[in-house]
Amino acid sequence: MLVFIVMIVSGTFMMQRVRSNEIANAKDQLEKYAELIYDQNVRGNDTPGGVKQAFSGKYLREDIQVCVLDAASQNQVIAPADFADRNMRFLDSSITAAMNGKTGFSVGNRAVDLNDAVKEWINCAVPVFDTADGSKVRYIIFTRTDAASMNSGLADILRTIVIMVIIAMLLTGVMGFLFANTLTGPIINLTRRAKQMARGNLNQVIPVRSSDEIGQLTETINNMASELNRYIGNLNSEKNKTEAVLHNMTDGVLAYDSSGKLIHANYASYELVRLGEAELLNMPAAEMLEYLGLGDGAASLESTIAAGDRFVSASLAPYQNADGAVEGFVIVLQDVTKLKKLDNMRKEFVANVSHELRTPLTTIKTYTETLLDGADPDTSREFLGVIDSETDRMSLLVRDLLELSRFDNQQLILEIETVDLNAVVAQCIRQNEILAHQKEQTISFEPPAGECFIEADAGRVNQVITNIISNSVKYSQEKALIEINLAETPKYYHLHIKDNGIGIPKDDLPRIFERFYRVDKTRSRAMGGTGLGLAIAREIMEAHGGKITVSSEYGKGTTMSLRFNRSEAGKP
Repeated sequence: MLVFIVMIVSGTFMMQRVRSNEIANAKDQLEKYAELIYDQNVRGNDTPGGVKQAFSGKYLREDIQVCVLDAASQNQVIAPADFADRNMRFLDSSITAAMNGKTGFSVGNRAVDLNDAVKEWINCAVPVFDTADGSKVRYIIFTRTDAASMNSGLADILRTIVIMVIIAMLLTGVMGFLFANTLTGPIINLTRRAKQMARGNLNQVIPVRSSDEIGQLTETINNMASELNRYIGNLNSEKNKTEAVLHNMTDGVLAYDSSGKLIHANYASYELVRLGEAELLNMPAAEMLEYLGLGDGAASLESTIAAGDRFVSASLAPYQNADGAVEGFVIVLQDVTKLKKLDNMRKEFVANVSHELRTPLTTIKTYTETLLDGADPDTSREFLGVIDSETDRMSLLVRDLLELSRFDNQQLILEIETVDLNAVVAQCIRQNEILAHQKEQTISFEPPAGECFIEADAGRVNQVITNIISNSVKYSQEKALIEINLAETPKYYHLHIKDNGIGIPKDDLPRIFERFYRVDKTRSRAMGGTGLGLAIAREIMEAHGGKITVSSEYGKGTTMSLRFNRSEAGKP
């Protein structure tokens, strides 16, 4: 288009200049010929007849036609005779200008020649003033030449220009095609590859085909893609790490943007708030804050709520962008059920200890005051017996508390040795036979063949088994059967102590190893229990690397199971 416009503009300019030059040349020739006619034929002839007589054909040219017009008789042709005899009239702007005393000139006026052929003329009219009155036009010398030759030359030039334009456009097309392959081709390829990179395909490498500006740009884009790929890879790696950490956290994380839209929630959050994924995603931030007891996010930044059988602690913290503007907030959820239960157990433990101590102290105080007021010998002995019993009960309670305290502080030292578990069980049965015979109960023991060696503190193991057998005796009816069974596996010995006593309700089973927990508090106290025996038994078993479990059906009996690690040392 640029070449086309330049060629058209330059061709038009050339045509105009050639035409102007041709017209100027024609005007100059017509004026000079008119002067020549004036000098030879008109000068000195004041009458039309004289002009006509003086007009001679020897000055006439074939390419220029000339005639003398009488301005006084409406521009009638005076000479030459060829025009005068035909009584021709000329209407042209150049004649009008000559009538006004000025040399007139016109181009492109169409008129007939002597053969009545219509042609395009270049006209020139020169005024001749009256000798008597110099301001009055007397004659007009009118000359004209055929414009065909000029037009023919201009047409030739135009054809030449058109041919040049066509040739130039063809050359431009060929050069443009070659230029596109060397310049725009790499740019198009570079643009296509850049679009692919923008869509995320950063692994491709654009070939560098030159060392010019395009080659430098290609190399720069390759370096940029490589750096972006590395940077995005690092970001994805960090993102994956963060996602893995968040989704494997036991704490729940909820992230909201500035508009209150949930943008992230890990798996633990669904569990803790007890909401489905769709329900959590559709819940507005304000509703979630209200649900978690965080108010509007500013009044309360921490709270604890009950979600089903769990206690959940929620804390809120806003996050900011690089400019310090708040972009949203994060809610962290923690399951504090165990802490809550431990706190409740601590409070219950303090209350139980206070209650267990207050009851015997009250009894001792009352009986002591009665003795101080005076009493007969029999009453005194009875009261002193009660005081002694309550004192023993308090001593037993304090001893058990101190023992549990040593377990908690890891201050208990076990005297580990190789022990025959059969012998320990048999000894525990003998210690409880007297109490069992009083209730006409039978203790049955079926030991495996051979000795069963374990690495343990014999005294502590005896304490555990004795506690369980004594409980079976206490809480079983008269003439009941207590079955003790010792089984072995490649790694463990399993001791099962089964009774058909009152049993334990299903709701109480998970708590029987808690301190001071009693299924029937009144009955337990009446039988002399402190509520710490099973708690101590569990601590002893865990200290030996063993385990104690219970299974029971209320009203039908209870089975306590003890698991001991087998000793590899053999018989001591």
